[in-house]
Amino acid sequence: MGCIRERQFSTDSVSSRGAPHIDDAVFDLYRNPESETLSSSGLLKLLYETGIRRDDPRLANFLHAIRHDERRHSVLDITSNEVINENLDRETFKRYVGDAIGIIAKALKKQLVIPDWPAFITVLGEIFESCRDFNDGNVATYIPQLARSDPKTWAMAVCTIDGQRRSWGATQVPFCLQSVSKPFTYAIAMDELGAEEVHKYIGQEPSGRLFNEICLDHNHKPHNPMINAGAILVASLLKRSNSLADRFDFALQYFKRFAAGGFVGFNNAVFLSERETADRNYALSYYMREHKCFPPKTSLQDTLDLYFQLCSIETNVDTLAVMAATLANGGVSPLSEERVVCNRAVRDTLSLMYSCGMYDYSGQFAFKVGLPAKSGVSGDMIIVVPNVMGICLFSPPLDQLGNTVRGVKFAEQFVEKFNFHNYDSLVYSETHKIDPRKKIREVKHESVSNMMYAATTGDISSIQRYLLLGASIAERDYDDRTVLHVAAAHGNENVLKFLLQRWQESPDPLDRYGRKPLDDAREFGHSNCVEILERALQKYIAKIQEKNSPFTS
Repeated sequence: MGCIRERQFSTDSVSSRGAPHIDDAVFDLYRNPESETLSSSGLLKLLYETGIRRDDPRLANFLHAIRHDERRHSVLDITSNEVINENLDRETFKRYVGDAIGIIAKALKKQLVIPDWPAFITVLGEIFESCRDFNDGNVATYIPQLARSDPKTWAMAVCTIDGQRRSWGATQVPFCLQSVSKPFTYAIAMDELGAEEVHKYIGQEPSGRLFNEICLDHNHKPHNPMINAGAILVASLLKRSNSLADRFDFALQYFKRFAAGGFVGFNNAVFLSERETADRNYALSYYMREHKCFPPKTSLQDTLDLYFQLCSIETNVDTLAVMAATLANGGVSPLSEERVVCNRAVRDTLSLMYSCGMYDYSGQFAFKVGLPAKSGVSGDMIIVVPNVMGICLFSPPLDQLGNTVRGVKFAEQFVEKFNFHNYDSLVYSETHKIDPRKKIREVKHESVSNMMYAATTGDISSIQRYLLLGASIAERDYDDRTVLHVAAAHGNENVLKFLLQRWQESPDPLDRYGRKPLDDAREFGHSNCVEILERALQKYIAKIQEKNSPFTS
């Protein structure tokens, strides 16, 4: 049996869709007050700045409704990619927006996983351009189709678990997945058959050998599904009672679900060339058959043909980034919100990508980069930042171990700039690294709010904690009130004493209404607080006078 879970669409966004009158709130905040309308192109521009592109499937029905507005005399000249600048009144907007209000509201409220998207992609773009200068490596030549690749091609795309996307370089140049198909094929097998059945035939250990070496582990199994022997055996497990055509179609439909409607094709020329130059893979397969590695009644030729077909599936960086983001999102597509594979399948896939995904460089890559990744000899490579994003890189020149040179360089610089290495979040992490998941301003405002609340309730221990975390004791809220104001207004004497013992400024700060903490203590009848503040003020005045005295040395 496969993973125990229902095949259904994710309901993660339902709660945001169900928020009362959220469409009214969006309309009110972004409408033109003069015309009482909301510009559709203006809204799309705002969404693009947060990383949500207009071709996002979650916006499809909304944009379709706008393009086919009933007020138009003709829609014959409107293309599917054309942005229609329609000024929508309230009722029309609410009628058209539908389920899209969930992702629109989430984006506008800066609740996406990367809140400061422009700053993040600026840094990514700089790393991408710096890696363009690496011209080492050679294009794979074992089949003519790969040998014809342009070594100057350099492309990258990123997709977060919230569907924020951006791409750079030759984004629409197609390429074959090659070995990058292996983690997805393994995840499919795990989803369909379950871990117990799959791992009867395949191990989970790094081999320490070349990816196509003729060897098995001590249990006479392929070491892992990220090397050729393991991937061939995974192919033998997929719908093994069906015809070859049905088996390939089954796998291809899974790949298309990973892609959420992105480009997924098939390169027949590469498939034929792979089959013609497959002596090593045939030798591997016969060696495994000799050791009874395959399930009973396995057709060796059909298995190898399916393996070659899976390696010959074609895509581009935009689509492959979405597929990688589906792995980052626990098997749920960020764009279609469909659960493609179960969480156990993703967990095991990422574990093996981390330990075995980069050929004979896997150990070094895990050490330096600390993220699950998989590369292929066509020059493609995916990096998965769990619970954050998927990244796809494409550059045909390979190093001596078969990994894309620019892709590996990008990965190393990526974790130098951002704290995404698996062990960067330990207690004594390097402070120069950026955590793009943090909302810097909101964190500051949150600490101020928390300190104010602690002063209200008399919770000195919480105030101590926030001060240790870097909050300033003299921080002010939106009304320019300090914690002294709040403690005085609520009569919390112990909090007031604690604060004043550490207060470096005048204990008489003014808020935006010209009120002092002493005014609040008097107005609410807290006589003890009045005495505490008056004594503190007298001490502060005496200290200033002493400091300014000409007799003070």
